[in-house]
Amino acid sequence: MTAATVVDILGIASTVAFCVIAALTIRDWLATRDTSRMYLAMAIGCLGVVSLLGQAAKLLGHWFTGPNSVLTITIFLGSGLALLLFRDSVIPLARRTRRLVLSVVAATAVLEIAVALGGTSTPKALQLVGLFAFVAVWSGCVGEPSVRLWIAAGRRTAVQRARMRALSLGYIGIIVILVAAIFASSFGPNPVVRIAIALSGLVIVPFLYAGFVPPTWLRRAWRESEEAKFRQATHDILLFASDRATLATRALSWAVRLSGADAGFFRSAGTIVATLKMPMVEAAGIEARISAAPGRDVVPLGGRPPRTAIIASLAEADATIILVGGPFTPVFGADEKAWLQHYAALVSTGLDRVRLVGELEAKVNEVTERTRQLEAANRELEAFSYSVSHDLRAPLRAISGYASILVEDFGSSLPEEGLRFLKRVKENGDHMGHLIDDLLAFSRLGRQALRVQRVHTRAVVDRALAQVAPANDGPKVELVIGDLPDCDSDSALLEQVFVNLLGNAFKYSGKREGARIVVGAEQNDAANPPVFFVKDNGVGFDMQYVDKLFGVFQRLHRNQDFEGTGVGLAIVQRIVSRHGGRVWAEGKVNEGATFYFTLSPGGAAWQQSMAA
Repeated sequence: MTAATVVDILGIASTVAFCVIAALTIRDWLATRDTSRMYLAMAIGCLGVVSLLGQAAKLLGHWFTGPNSVLTITIFLGSGLALLLFRDSVIPLARRTRRLVLSVVAATAVLEIAVALGGTSTPKALQLVGLFAFVAVWSGCVGEPSVRLWIAAGRRTAVQRARMRALSLGYIGIIVILVAAIFASSFGPNPVVRIAIALSGLVIVPFLYAGFVPPTWLRRAWRESEEAKFRQATHDILLFASDRATLATRALSWAVRLSGADAGFFRSAGTIVATLKMPMVEAAGIEARISAAPGRDVVPLGGRPPRTAIIASLAEADATIILVGGPFTPVFGADEKAWLQHYAALVSTGLDRVRLVGELEAKVNEVTERTRQLEAANRELEAFSYSVSHDLRAPLRAISGYASILVEDFGSSLPEEGLRFLKRVKENGDHMGHLIDDLLAFSRLGRQALRVQRVHTRAVVDRALAQVAPANDGPKVELVIGDLPDCDSDSALLEQVFVNLLGNAFKYSGKREGARIVVGAEQNDAANPPVFFVKDNGVGFDMQYVDKLFGVFQRLHRNQDFEGTGVGLAIVQRIVSRHGGRVWAEGKVNEGATFYFTLSPGGAAWQQSMAA
């Protein structure tokens, strides 16, 4: 295979590649009708036409040389001018500069056409002037935008940066190839140089392809470097936005950073709640233009340079993110739109979280207020308890004391009925004193801190029996104490539970012959706490009144039959509840009663932490 054949094959490959890129770029422009993309389509389309003309000249022979030269010069200069006009649509040129450039390009085209039509009769000096003018003008039209794009790319997102720099490299490569070809031609035909130039033309095709119409997979690969930013944005929005306005501001800021848009605003419930890099008045104007084009997710805004509004709706949250992009904003194809909708869904989730947090804070505030009210009520109850213990007990002691003096010192001089009344006054005064003492003990339980520790239950029961047994002056009672496992509890309060339960057992069974009291525990599952019980065979109770057993001052027996205040079992329930357990009873009239209770270690620990 000769060098000429290799050059021809490489030339055909380059022509096909340029034509494919041109077709894709024109398709992109037709889909958007954007002015800046029209200039890009013209720039690469002209290069494709020039490449086709070169292949056509080889097939048509020498007669096509003259027309081909005129067409090639005109279209090639048009390619450079189109790229410069693209630069003008992105970074506007001064009006005078724009006119000067158009004049210089037109003058260069006329000069080059004149030289080409003159053929060999054109003076050598004029040919050299025309050649260098052509190279200088085209390189200026292409080189200045390429450098500008390269510099501007540094402040853009990954996709924009890669596209702009690929475009810059492609056109700078064409300039280098053009200069190299002119320089090499002055030394005569060289097969190696021709092959190298043809290969170089084929090498720059991928850069132009990546710059003009990068495929979805390539855009995704470029975006890989920004995945960490996307995760950070997600984390920031979902976890650290404390209210709707803060979330809107952060979501908008991240959307602009990740998409490469120039500005944007956040609309919620028909109101603009946040803007970025634009005044509220401008955002309201854009909002009006978007409302005039319902159902569209990309709305051209016009202007110089032209701008576009990209709309990401958060339907479930009744909110919308509107991003405003300039010519540097990347093409928003299906992939970009899907990414933006995914981001919008995350923002919608963040809005739901903010709403739930707001509702939770409202509930917390409500609970806090109720707690404050309860604390105030408790303080009033403490004040009442203080009043009872100091203001009521003193006159009560006086009543009981004077009644005792009257009975002891003047009882003989009082009539029998008066003496009976006076004794009832003393008895009721003593009973009321016991009621007050029990009520104070019950109220103190709610304020007493738990001191939970590992407790030897049998030792607690023995201490309770030491308090209760001496008070039992009735018939002998059989006492059976089974195996009692250790437990986690407040030793003093657990002792009070057994004192009250054993006291009731002795009281309600101690007057009958064959009285029997059993203290024990049941544990069917090692994973669950044991169930302690105190059982007697005394008078028992009717189960239909079991709900009244643990109420304050609730009694199922007359005071004449069994003394008491009706507070003991209420104290038991309060202590067991504070340990995170529960207490219940079973009984039958004249057959006895059994009281069960459990202590939950976890509940006790919770109560202890709350008390602390």
